[in-house]
Amino acid sequence: MYQPNGASPLCVRTWRMIAMFVLAFWGICPTFLFAQAQNQPSQPSISSPENRQEDSIEQLKRKVEQIHKQYQKELSELQERLGLIEKQQSTLSDELSQNVKVGGYGVVSFESFRNQKTTNDGKFELLISGQFHDRIRFYNEIDLGVPGGTALVEQGYVDLLLTQAFNFRAGVLLTPFGKVNLDHFDPRRELTSFPSVARLVTPATWSDLGFGAFGLVLVSDNVKATYEIQMINGLTDQFAVIGTTPDLGLRNARTRLRTDNNGDKAVVGRGTLKFFDQYEIGFSGYRGEYKPGSSDLIAGMALDAEFRPRNVSVWENFVFRSEFARFDIQGSTAPSSLWGYYAQLTYRFWPSGLNSTVLGRHFNNPTFALVGQYGYTKINTTASSSGSLTEEQYVVGFNYRPVEDYVIKTEYQFNNGQLDRRSSDGFFASVSWLF
Repeated sequence: MYQPNGASPLCVRTWRMIAMFVLAFWGICPTFLFAQAQNQPSQPSISSPENRQEDSIEQLKRKVEQIHKQYQKELSELQERLGLIEKQQSTLSDELSQNVKVGGYGVVSFESFRNQKTTNDGKFELLISGQFHDRIRFYNEIDLGVPGGTALVEQGYVDLLLTQAFNFRAGVLLTPFGKVNLDHFDPRRELTSFPSVARLVTPATWSDLGFGAFGLVLVSDNVKATYEIQMINGLTDQFAVIGTTPDLGLRNARTRLRTDNNGDKAVVGRGTLKFFDQYEIGFSGYRGEYKPGSSDLIAGMALDAEFRPRNVSVWENFVFRSEFARFDIQGSTAPSSLWGYYAQLTYRFWPSGLNSTVLGRHFNNPTFALVGQYGYTKINTTASSSGSLTEEQYVVGFNYRPVEDYVIKTEYQFNNGQLDRRSSDGFFASVSWLF
């Protein structure tokens, strides 16, 4: 080893020891540091496959959680919308039940007349009414065609309500001529059959297409005036003689909702005065051409009355009805005129001793009714050798109403004349109801 000149042996040894220490330290440190690094836990690289897989799983978890939250939110919104729709449907159903009413009435009758076959007859009608605005309402009465087989609209109109004194109506209108034609529901009447004046002179039930106006006028606290006036197609000339047998009365002269057979429109109307809501007097009028290519007219008038005395011990259970009607036909001899009338007295009663029987038990206000009716009709026509055909009719009836809208009727008719029933007496029985 190199030694500096003049260096003492002690210095030389000192340098040697320092050099050996440095060499020993240099050899030992890398091994120690490497061992320290080996003892530490392994840290994977950021870009290693294991790290990327864990990141993908975490991302999927986060996405699943987001989807679940979104699903819960949409489900909650859907349930809220469904609840709103159900509420709207319920509201619509409530509105329909409040604004549209469906009902009907029916009658099944039995008749047996001398020298004629007994038969069962019937009539069933559907009633639909309501309003789709506070000032617009509609009403439909549909004859279902039993037993004839052909359905027919007896009424089907819409009202525009303007004021109490003036309102507008259009559609299939019940002709306001006479009381019987307007109040023709079987359950409301006391007898099964119409009086002869309503069958032959006034062709009840009588409906037509047209327009009209109606209203109520308060004359005083105890007096009311009502009116209804219509412009309709009107009667036709189908009452004329067919062969040698006259087609009696004006029933077949109705249009049956067909178009007019002439260019003129008929005008018909009825006005009433009501006193104390107990007495009513009505007057009706009709005027219109009836055949094509001619200005000949049918003119008619009717007078009706109804008395319902109240708060008078003797008379309060009685109801009196009467009606007179007449038509004159220009340019016709078969017939040239028709007129007739009827008067009817009804007495309602109920023996208290029947309250505990099957007839009175469970019913709030059951009643019996005794009914007497007299009618007379005359048709002036050259189809008869005497120049006219007549019918006189007496009717005695009895009915039972457990409730107002259900009635069992029986009646016996005594007929004398050449019209309709002719001189054949007979028996009627019926059950009718309204709902």
